[in-house]
Amino acid sequence: MSNRYRLIILGAGFSRPAGFPLAADLWEEIRETAASFSRDLRAYKFNEDLHRYIEFRREIDGNAPTPDTVDFEDFMGFLDVEHHLGLRGSDTWSEDGNEGTIVTKFLIGTILARHLNELNALPGLYIEFAKRLDLNDTVITFNYDTLLERALDTIGKPYRLFSTRLASVHELRGTVDNSRDEVVVLKVHGSIDWFDRSQFERLIALHERENAPPPEDIIFSHEAALGLERLVDGPCHHIDPLRNVYRAKNLKALYAKRLLFLATPRILPPSATKLLYATRMNDFWYGMGNAGYYSSGMAIIGFSLPTQDDYARQILYALVTNYQKHNWGKGDPHPKKTPLAIVDFFSDAASEARFRERYRFVDWSRADLSGRGFDFASLDKIFA
Repeated sequence: MSNRYRLIILGAGFSRPAGFPLAADLWEEIRETAASFSRDLRAYKFNEDLHRYIEFRREIDGNAPTPDTVDFEDFMGFLDVEHHLGLRGSDTWSEDGNEGTIVTKFLIGTILARHLNELNALPGLYIEFAKRLDLNDTVITFNYDTLLERALDTIGKPYRLFSTRLASVHELRGTVDNSRDEVVVLKVHGSIDWFDRSQFERLIALHERENAPPPEDIIFSHEAALGLERLVDGPCHHIDPLRNVYRAKNLKALYAKRLLFLATPRILPPSATKLLYATRMNDFWYGMGNAGYYSSGMAIIGFSLPTQDDYARQILYALVTNYQKHNWGKGDPHPKKTPLAIVDFFSDAASEARFRERYRFVDWSRADLSGRGFDFASLDKIFA
């Protein structure tokens, strides 16, 4: 095992070579699918929510977008604020959001699962990426899909999907378990194969109190068929947001089910106000403001700092600044740092200029920018 400590950030551009949609394409497919919903289905609430949002923008801005020009992230933020504040009162649908948000999460899962299930084989680019990861590396991904997990599973490389492995827990603290070498993959916006068992456990307790037969759940009553695995495979605190979260590794079986309104993947929708729900999802960012000081390598792949993730600008500023301004040029006892590798795709000089402006906090003398997208050639820079 190498003594390198890389920090790698993934955005949608990482999944693009496998044919996965970027945000604009994803919104188009969600909107077109939702438009086909019958008025007699609760899922049609998505279309009603969309028309309410368009009317809101008309009244606020003096003009209104059409359904195909709606700002997806602003629309989802509109729904998030409504749900978070309980503006619908007793008509608030669920803990995961109101109907329009639930439909969106379901369709995101369905669309991305279909793309993954249609792959005859995982592209070699992802297998090679997984092979080059060291067991000290930390990957922070903003993506919902499971491409990276599948690549790591394919080659049998150990990894975990939570920040710290604990050997034991106590009331206010825990004992860290350093006995395993594994890649750390932090899916900060959740994943299409994550589902929370908490509500089902409450239902089980209710049935037991009433001496009723055990309840049925579309996810948790089918553990073997769906390949369910507890996300945190070890001790964790009772307040850990991931304590009752499970992975359903059989995506084909999972999304062959009629999940809508019966089970919702644990993801943060692409919303301008997603921070309203971030702490309910995970605590991945806790202490992350100090990351990068001692990392020997850092890469940002396919993450263009979109406006809906403006909070990420503050985070990436801290990570990049820590990496480029501390312990630079030093060796022993830590490996010498390599240039920050940034990989994205630019169609022309203007798009590159806009990208550089968004990343204006980068010291470009200590960075290597590749504008041809994530490909085999970029791997040598990422893992320099």
